[in-house]
Amino acid sequence: AVVSTQSTGERVEMEKRMKKEALEKMEQQRKEDEERKETKRRKDEWSARVREVKEQEEEVLQAQSYPLRNYLMKHVMPTLNQGLIEVCKVRPDDAIDYLAEYLFEHNPQVD
Repeated sequence: AVVSTQSTGERVEMEKRMKKEALEKMEQQRKEDEERKETKRRKDEWSARVREVKEQEEEVLQAQSYPLRNYLMKHVMPTLNQGLIEVCKVRPDDAIDYLAEYLFEHNPQVD
């Protein structure tokens, strides 16, 4: 026969302690799972808000850029295009200086 060195009371106490530790561990795991889910939810919510703000900023930027784009297309681009074409034809040593002189000479705003 095997002689037990633990009394029945000690075994019961040890089993209770082990059950309590197991329950505490399960509760801790449950809390950590909830915290992870809440953190993920907040991160997803924050990401959605950031995307929405970026989209709104892009819309505002687009709306604000139309007048500038129209101005450039009407008053700047025709002369600039002709100047660039002239630079390609002439192929000067200093293309930037040549283009600057061309733009000064062909400025439609100056009479």
